[in-house]
Amino acid sequence: MDYKLLSENEIENFPENFNKKLQNAKNALEKLKNAEDLSYKDFIRPFSDIVQDLHKQFTKLSHLNSVSNTPKTQEAYKKTLPMVTEFFTDISLDENIYNIYKKINSENNLSKVQKVVIEKGIRDFKLAGVHLLEKEKERVRQINLRLSELGNSFFQNILDDTDKFSIEVEESVLSEMPESEKQAAKKGDKYIFTLQMPSFIAFMTYCSDRKLREKMYRAFMTRAPQNEEIIEEILSLRYELSQILGFNNYAELSIYDKAAGSAEEVIEFQEDLAAKCRQKAENDFTELQSFAQNYNIENLQSYDLMYFSEKLKKEKLNFSEEELRPYFEKDAVIDGLFTFLHKLFNIEFKAIKAELWHEKARCYKLYIDDVEQGTLFMDLEARKGKKDGAWMNDWITKYITSSNDIILPKAFVVANFPPSSENNPSLLRHRDVETLFHETGHALHHLLSNVKEFFVSGVNGIEWDLVEFPSQLLENFAFEPGILKMFARHYKTGEVIPDELIDKIVKNKNFHSGMGFVKQLKFGLFDMYIHMRKMSAEDVEKTLDEVRDRVAVIKPPEYTKFQNQFAHIFAGGYAAGYYSYKWAERLSANAFYDFLDNNIFDNEFAKRFLEEVLSLGGSANFEDVYEKFSGKKVDNASLLKLHGII
Repeated sequence: MDYKLLSENEIENFPENFNKKLQNAKNALEKLKNAEDLSYKDFIRPFSDIVQDLHKQFTKLSHLNSVSNTPKTQEAYKKTLPMVTEFFTDISLDENIYNIYKKINSENNLSKVQKVVIEKGIRDFKLAGVHLLEKEKERVRQINLRLSELGNSFFQNILDDTDKFSIEVEESVLSEMPESEKQAAKKGDKYIFTLQMPSFIAFMTYCSDRKLREKMYRAFMTRAPQNEEIIEEILSLRYELSQILGFNNYAELSIYDKAAGSAEEVIEFQEDLAAKCRQKAENDFTELQSFAQNYNIENLQSYDLMYFSEKLKKEKLNFSEEELRPYFEKDAVIDGLFTFLHKLFNIEFKAIKAELWHEKARCYKLYIDDVEQGTLFMDLEARKGKKDGAWMNDWITKYITSSNDIILPKAFVVANFPPSSENNPSLLRHRDVETLFHETGHALHHLLSNVKEFFVSGVNGIEWDLVEFPSQLLENFAFEPGILKMFARHYKTGEVIPDELIDKIVKNKNFHSGMGFVKQLKFGLFDMYIHMRKMSAEDVEKTLDEVRDRVAVIKPPEYTKFQNQFAHIFAGGYAAGYYSYKWAERLSANAFYDFLDNNIFDNEFAKRFLEEVLSLGGSANFEDVYEKFSGKKVDNASLLKLHGII
């Protein structure tokens, strides 16, 4: 099976060929709008076909640009993105389609899910500005186009600077570094580290030379300085857009279609959590600072945190990620994750041979009772030209077409785990295992959808501040002893991970969790505040400092420009929505404790959860659905308990 996606020639010709597809789509849509029968079946289903086909084709390029970034993919993506933006902006401002939605909404024969499709569609048309005068619509088009260009430039600047920097060091400063990390960095008789995440983390965790740690940290935290101007323009355009659409600011616009009620509610939610865990965070930092003084470090800095945190964990918990890594060989972890999911939900992943975009990527078919449900692709190892971090990307959505065919879903799970080599397998840290569970949770949400209407199937139509719920729920199981024993075996001896190491993993889970918790709240509050009014780059910096002073327990060096790398909100979907991680985690914490109360593998409970919650995709509000499912109100206490705050 060929899933290489695009050949070199196809990449080069992609903009021209995709433009032809767009023209065909426009013609088909025009014909559709002028048809006599404008019922749900005869308009929404063919409309879904058009949108799905374009998404499927464009994702081939956007995925490659993220995992195999080259000058050719960059150029093709840069040329194609404006076309996509323009096409979907025009649709969102099309009064004819909006009126068709309103007409269909008056039909009496719509199913519950179809009603949700139409209601959310009408809301989105209004939110896009379909009601505006033509002059205002034209400005909305210009803003959307420019924002997409700026977001792409923001992302590319980070990637370029990540790939540019490397540091060569003597072996003497790596005496504390595990041999596997050293070997990964060894090039001939030299040791070279980069800003790619596995390399950066290893260096910052184990390099004993403080000046070199600062050099690496400075390079990482000053990437993409040109993004400062981009941020100012992005925020200005977002503010203008919100004003045109009748909102006071972009935060209000962003919250409008989310589960949260208002920007004020979101801020109160985060400020309340910050107040509750501030003391724990301060205690964590005081302990780390006191520990560092034993090594003559009087003024602990941001570039010291990973290094001394690792040393303190070794001393206090006798914990070392390196001690664990032999038990987490990447392929064994994947197999173990699939075994766990089979036991939990009675689903089965089977590897298939396929020609993919990279030799280390893998392809799996998903089955329930031997009936195929969809396809999962995994590309998990770090390499040059690959975007930082980890993510799930939907490629194809499950739905019923206008000709009554059922399309099965496809999804990508991508990460940047330590790379394997001819002589060494990819050995994961436990945090990597947690990440794999997390992203697979997103994939399950998409692949196990039982909704057959495209616009609310899988991750489509889901409230953005609840989209993390399935992934955060699944990652919690990566700390359960019985589940770890399913797959944590020494890659050389086959020995099952000892209880004492599992105990260390569990204790390490909330080691200095207060600091980690307020760090996320800092990001979320900063994101909300900069979207509450029009801001200059100077205002952005000032706002970040103010939030740090109030919420964080350590202030980074002045040269740090974290905002220039905050791709989640400037090049992703989290603008005035980063709070979503904690908002959804509150729900996932409640659900996780319910699973524990039902002994995790209670097949009846898990089956009901799959059928009554997870499989609903974006057709229902997860929070409402889960409260009905569990019979309990969602609370903050479970979230704080999960992190050891209370």
